[in-house]
This record gives sequence, C-alpha cells and structure tokens, in this order.
Amino acid sequence: MALIWFKSEEKMKKVLKEIVFSIVGVLLIATVFLWAMGFFKSSQPNHSPNPTPTVVKKSVKLKTKQPQPATSQVKILALGDSLTQGVGDTQDKDGYQKRLKKQIVQKNLAGKATVYDEGVSGERSDQILHRLQNTKRIQKEAVKSDVLVVTAGGNDLFQNLQKNVSESESQILVRVNKVSLEYQNNLRKIFEIARKNNPKIKIVMVGIYNPFYVYFPNVTSITQAVTTFNTTAKATTDEFDDATFVNIDALSKGQFTTKQQIKKLKKQSTEDDIAVVEKSRVETRKVDSKEKNAYLSNEDHFHPNNKGYDMMTSKIKSALQKLEVFD
Repeated sequence: MALIWFKSEEKMKKVLKEIVFSIVGVLLIATVFLWAMGFFKSSQPNHSPNPTPTVVKKSVKLKTKQPQPATSQVKILALGDSLTQGVGDTQDKDGYQKRLKKQIVQKNLAGKATVYDEGVSGERSDQILHRLQNTKRIQKEAVKSDVLVVTAGGNDLFQNLQKNVSESESQILVRVNKVSLEYQNNLRKIFEIARKNNPKIKIVMVGIYNPFYVYFPNVTSITQAVTTFNTTAKATTDEFDDATFVNIDALSKGQFTTKQQIKKLKKQSTEDDIAVVEKSRVETRKVDSKEKNAYLSNEDHFHPNNKGYDMMTSKIKSALQKLEVFD
C-alpha cells in the first residue's frame, strides 16, 4: 500500500509541475502579445475625436516706422540756354530749377538741393562752351556739383534755319547735318571740361523740341531736323559714363497725342514751307491770343510755359534718380 501511495504522489507532482509550466507559458505569451499590441497602437496616428485644441496667438500690431528725413545734400550745375534760364515761366521758378529743388526735398530724395544757375537765353552750344572754358566761377561750381544738367541745341538749329528759309529741302538737310556735327563737337567738349574739373560729376543732357509743330505739322523738314539734333545729342551723351539723355520732344505735340488728333492737325494746316520758322507766321494763326500748344508760352510761342516746365522737371528728376545721384 505504501508503495502504491508513493507512486501516486510522484505522478501528482509531475502533473502539477506540467500545469504550472503551462500556466507560466500562457502568461508569458499573453504578456508578449499585449506588449506588441500596445507598441503597434502607439505607432498609429491619433484619431481621437477630441484632439488638443489649437492655440491661436493674438497678432501684435506693429507700429509703422516713419521714414527718416533725408540729410544728404545734392548740388546741381544748371548750364545752358533759355530753357535753363526759365524763359516762359510765369511763376518765378526759374523754369525747371526751383521746381526741381522743391521736388527733391518734398520727395525726401535729399535734405537740401542747391542749383547753380548758369542759363543764358539765346546762346548756342558754342557760346555755352565758351562760357565754361573762360568763366572761373562756372568751373568752380562744376567742382562742387554732383551733377551737370545741360540744355543746348535749340538756338543752334533754329537760328540757322531762320537764316536760310529760301533753301530747298535737300539743301536744308545738308545744312542741318553740318550744324549737328558742330553741335556734337561742342557738347563733347562741354562734357570733357566738366569731367576735367570734376571726374565724378554726373551728366544730364536735355534735348530739344519743335515749337512750330501744332501750327505746321506738315513741315516735315523741321521735325526731321529736330530728330537729327536729338539723335546727335543722345549719341554724344552715351559716349560718357554716368551720363543720360532726356528727351523732351513731347513738348512738340503738346496735348495732341492721339493719331486722330495729329491727323486733324495735319488736315487743318496746308503749309509745308520751312519759312514758318518765322514767328510772325505763328502770330497770324493764334486763336484768342492763346498759344495752341498747351505746353508752350502764350508770349512767344516758342518756350515752355509753366505746364511745359513741369513736364521738363519731372523728366530731369527721373534722370537724376536713374543716375543714382541721391544714393
């Protein structure tokens, strides 16, 4: 009996041991499984129905920094003919000069603008050159200036045309080409002398226009001559660094800018004779003593009026900005 009980007890222990190992194995497998499931879940994107609300930051309104007034100074040598002197200006602003000074300061381009007025009405380019060569005051002004603004050419052309109104169109063309070469020579010398006195001086060359166009648009020889002079002036200016040409030929047509308006002007005028450069011919075509071109003077029908000088000033200011005179 004792032997049977012993064997039975041994068998019981063996069964219990197997049961314990089985339970431990199951628990171990379950633990590994649950751990794996937890890891997998944590790697998935959060699709919680109640996500953490986004925090909206309040915008802070920054105060706009006001531009500081310019403190730099710019000095301009205005050298030339009646367009520099300001003939035709009825507001006592010396043509473009005072207008330009005012715009420079108002636009905060510079704190102060100084313009040396060296304009003499009626002078040709050779006479302007002579003044620059022989006037110490102008040479000293060139040394002090940041930029040279030149107006020249109108008298070279129109004084010559008025002396030779009886010539044929082909003769006029030959004469204009000859005069334009002399004009080019004079401009080149003016620029060279200015640079000799001040190698850093920048140059603005202002072109010419046809003051007779709105009365005599069919006189093509004048238009061609003006174009020749402007082409010459631009080509000469382009030979120099830090120099630019300002085209003011828009003064020729004034307010008549569309094709229809130009066509009407040409239809109204029957003259095609170069002799119209005589001012008396313009006088006979005035209406109520008013200049037909809204940009030219009522007094002489040749020079810009206040509106014309406003246009010139705007173009010269743009040229100064292009040359970075204010930087």
